[in-house]
Amino acid sequence: MINTKHWKNILIAGLLWAILPAWTQAQMNMNPYFTAISYPVDKQSLMLMAMPDFQTARYGNNFVTGMLMAEYGITSRWTVAIMTEGQKIAGMDAAYGGIRIGTYFHLLRDERLLNLTLYGEYEDLNGAALYKMEIAGFGSGDLTEPLALAREKHVRTFEQRLILYHDWNRLNVTFNFIRETFLQTPYGSDYGYALGLFFRSSWMGGSMKDMKGMEGMEGMADMTVPPVLSISRLGYGFEMIGALGNNHQFGFDWNAQQHYLGAVLQYTLSSHWSVRVEPSFGLSNVSDPFMLRTGLTYMFGTSTSKAMKKDQ
Repeated sequence: MINTKHWKNILIAGLLWAILPAWTQAQMNMNPYFTAISYPVDKQSLMLMAMPDFQTARYGNNFVTGMLMAEYGITSRWTVAIMTEGQKIAGMDAAYGGIRIGTYFHLLRDERLLNLTLYGEYEDLNGAALYKMEIAGFGSGDLTEPLALAREKHVRTFEQRLILYHDWNRLNVTFNFIRETFLQTPYGSDYGYALGLFFRSSWMGGSMKDMKGMEGMEGMADMTVPPVLSISRLGYGFEMIGALGNNHQFGFDWNAQQHYLGAVLQYTLSSHWSVRVEPSFGLSNVSDPFMLRTGLTYMFGTSTSKAMKKDQ
């Protein structure tokens, strides 16, 4: 069983760090990662994402998964999201995986040394859902039962995340502690993590320095736009995701949990469009050997209106 007192102490320590003043103020509110979360979306901005992945399976046939996501910034600290997913296993028909509805709220109004965000997500999935939006619990994520049976199996959970992140100029560092609570019998919870380290492109980093204290991409309006093919549009970093057991056995078990490490590359095409690629490799004995994660993002709203004029 989990030592509840131990984790309460860790949470209290995190909150104490979070209230310390930050060294920097501005941020670019666009998550570069595939699983980890850092920023809320800018106020009254809508971000649309298509994220197809190719995965070599540890057990069974290779497969392709896909996630469609829409995120909207109700305020500068409060974001809501809706996601739907599906997959295509080699030799089988495409299958619908289910829907997710999430929201996350940045607790502290001002930037701090550690920015604290709470996340909640209702998941109405089925047994055929294979997209790795998070990793938790034990075992392989591959589909081992017949597809027709998996589609009929309902998996309803409530995901919670404690998100801590900070920016040092162009560098973003984030850590997500993940808990997945089952809403059907047998009740219980699985645990996981996601962490990321990412250097924004010099174009994005420059806009933050020049427009300190302003939200989103407005600072780009006063910057010289680099050529379409330019290294200054490229951001880079890494992301690591994995499982931490469940409420019966918490911690690392390398032979029974999935863990992945990937290199994140993000290229900003314009004030609205960006593309991401993450070749990711399984680290444990039950992880899929390889994933090629890709993403196409379109963002529009009040936070991009000035930058849009500059690009025209």
